[in-house]
This record gives sequence, C-alpha cells and structure tokens, in this order.
Amino acid sequence: MKITYILIALNVLAFLVSLTNFDYIVDNFGFNPERFLAGNYIILITSIFLHADLFHLASNAVAHFFLGWTVEKKVEAWQYLLTYFGAGIIGNLSFFFSIFGYQPGTVAVGASAAISGLVGLGVFMCPGSLVLFTSILPLPFALAGGVYFLVTLSNLFAPGFVAHSAHLFGFLSGTGLGFSWSENRMRRLIIFVALLLLIIFLPTIISLLLVLLT
Repeated sequence: MKITYILIALNVLAFLVSLTNFDYIVDNFGFNPERFLAGNYIILITSIFLHADLFHLASNAVAHFFLGWTVEKKVEAWQYLLTYFGAGIIGNLSFFFSIFGYQPGTVAVGASAAISGLVGLGVFMCPGSLVLFTSILPLPFALAGGVYFLVTLSNLFAPGFVAHSAHLFGFLSGTGLGFSWSENRMRRLIIFVALLLLIIFLPTIISLLLVLLT
C-alpha cells in the first residue's frame, strides 16, 4: 500500500500547509473554472490535495485507506496513479457544466473525485474482493460500487456543499479505465448492471415477498 500511504500523507501535509493561510491557499490553488481558463492549469492537480476542513480530510482519508488497501493489490502502480489523478482532473472539469448549479465563483477542493475513480476502477479490476466502503460490513467491491453509484446519482442535483457531479465524473472515469484494463470485461459489466438492477428493485421484491407471506 505504498502509493495509498503516500497519497494520504500528501493530503495531510497539504492540509497542514493550508492552515498557515487557509483562504489564500484555497482561493489560489483550489479549482475554479474561470482561473483555469485564464491559464492557471496547475489547479487541476493542486485542488485534489486541498480540503475544506478536518472532517473533509478525515472522511476522504478513511475512504481512501480502505479502498486503496483493496485496489492497490490488484493493479499496477501506473494504473492506480493514472486513475487517481485522471479521475480527480475529470471530476474538476464537471464544474464547467452549469446544469449542476455551480456558480462562476465556485472553488472546488478535495480528493473525493480521485477516490471515486478508485471505486470505479475496483468495480472491474477486483469486483469480488471485499471492501469496507458504503457499509460497516465488508461488501464485494462490485456491490459497494453499485451502491455508491446509485447514491451519487440520487443526490446529483441535491443542494449543498458536496460536489456530487465530481464524484460521478470521477467514478465513471475509473469504471472506463477499469473496463478497458480488466479481463472478462463484458461478463463483469453484465454482473455490475445486474447488481444495479437488484439494488434498485430490491425494496419492491421484499415488499412483494412480504405480501405473499402474509
């Protein structure tokens, strides 16, 4: 888990540095579409390592730890890093879409989109591996990823400070890469879609069973 540890440590270090002049660092190194178009391209990367507060950092670090522990054992280092940074960058680019309700002055920070990419990657690269994510009990990666995907979709236009669109774009980036790299990709895709349908219709199935049993 060397890469996972290093990335978490960099996030912690960046947060500590940001405390020295929080508003300045977030405003200048967080992602903002206007600043990006003005030529400040480095914010595509620097924003991934910044966090709004300690809870934001801790929640991302815990999720990253458990996901990274599973994914890093199943992929090459370059695949892990490409997914992490690629998903983080694409998640940032979702802020260009006004349909999601972002204001021009919105500044985005956090590793959530990058971590979402790891979720998508694991869906195809290690679908049967157990992971502690979205549940207090270990779940197969494909099932945990399905739950995460549907929860993200259901909250996509919800008001608040969570960038669900970045999570979605990051997740889809990871699934795209995982699909292209995985063996038996079509079988794994069918299983993932079947799990999504099961999750969606499970309440209805349970209700019907209860009716039949009463």
